[in-house]
Amino acid sequence: MITEHKNLKPESIILDEVLPGGARWSKIIKRGDKLRITTENGLGSLSAMFYNADNTAERFNSADTVKIQYNAYFGKGRVLYSELGRVLFSITEDTTDGMFDAIAGISNPRIIKERFGEGDFEHIRNRYYKSDRENFLVELGKYGMGKRDMIPAINFFRKVDVKEGSRLELSSRRPKPGSYIELRAEMNILLLLSNTPHVMEEGGYNPSDVQLTIYKAAPVTEDDLCVNFSPQSQRAFINNARYFA
Repeated sequence: MITEHKNLKPESIILDEVLPGGARWSKIIKRGDKLRITTENGLGSLSAMFYNADNTAERFNSADTVKIQYNAYFGKGRVLYSELGRVLFSITEDTTDGMFDAIAGISNPRIIKERFGEGDFEHIRNRYYKSDRENFLVELGKYGMGKRDMIPAINFFRKVDVKEGSRLELSSRRPKPGSYIELRAEMNILLLLSNTPHVMEEGGYNPSDVQLTIYKAAPVTEDDLCVNFSPQSQRAFINNARYFA
């Protein structure tokens, strides 16, 4: 069931739909529009790859995003950079308390089989065990792209902790039910999503549905939090302005 968004004007909503567990999704998010991603039960786990829709050679750069902002943990006010020093998405809202992962990467068929066993379409239909890699390759193919275009993904609603200097551990913390993340497109964005268990998840294969809401946002103002979050953000937004001049 689609959750009602009481703080959004109905006339501003462009798309409001549920992405089922195990499913894949892609769409071009227009510059200036926002995407709200909601985990209704707090158990969501969603992987994302994204590109400049007008020139897919420009794409999300996880390493630069971490390095430029001196932090591997994202949240409201931070931005997601391309390798050309421009902003692809701004994080304009986060009620998950920092449930982002830019460290662990994505799952592949081998990992899924080792963690969850066999689960084919013949026996469990559309809930069959799919990996992020398979989902992303299918969606990339719709835009004439392929393996060479795969990039490090960002994972929403899960967090990976670094223990003892180098050991990675999937946090047991989960967002509260109804938590969401909002992303504002700072250029036309080709966004690909894979709704499968986190690559470090163990136990049963039971990905939770998430809700995707695209809506028209207010214009960016001079006092915008994301623009002014840091000197690096300000320079990146100047780069965006030059790109569109």
